[in-house]
Amino acid sequence: MKKIVLVLSFLFSTSFFAQEKVYYNFAVNNCGESSAEELISKCLIGSYLLNYDFVTIQGKTVSTDKVKKPIVLIAASTRCAPCWGDIPALNKMVEKYNNKVEFIMFFWDDLDGIKRMQEKLDARIHLIPSTKKFDNKSYTESYGFFHKLDYPTTYLISKDKKFLSIRRGAAYPSKDMNWDKVNEINEKELEEFIKPVL
Repeated sequence: MKKIVLVLSFLFSTSFFAQEKVYYNFAVNNCGESSAEELISKCLIGSYLLNYDFVTIQGKTVSTDKVKKPIVLIAASTRCAPCWGDIPALNKMVEKYNNKVEFIMFFWDDLDGIKRMQEKLDARIHLIPSTKKFDNKSYTESYGFFHKLDYPTTYLISKDKKFLSIRRGAAYPSKDMNWDKVNEINEKELEEFIKPVL
């Protein structure tokens, strides 16, 4: 009987500790993986979002713990061509899913840069400036949320604040691809990306 109790106690304590949450800020800063793909697959997916009090360029505070919908969190820079290429598809997703998903976009840029892109973005997207600059232009920090995966990077976060998926890059116009094709590719990718939380 003592052995059964001991085994059950061990199993209970093991499962209890196995369920402890790992938060994104710890995962992104302590992952020993060398590539972005490994950082995403081995450390970031499955981690959880802490509360961040993002302040939009209009001065409105968006506290992530008060957001009751899934979150699409986008890291962008106005110096990044794919970020501009993704705008029409992103606006379409906001139009379709704004009542089901919260859209937040934070930037590497300062306020002047963000205002240039704001003119093209759906007004329902919360636009957040960087609060800390780094020598490595792939890195940015906004109100404690640390990003180091280039631009654009889109994070899909469930209602319980778990990171489900991360999308990097986007199509953009070139001599081989016109805007119609770019929009078709980006819209299809974003739709598939968001689908798990709808």
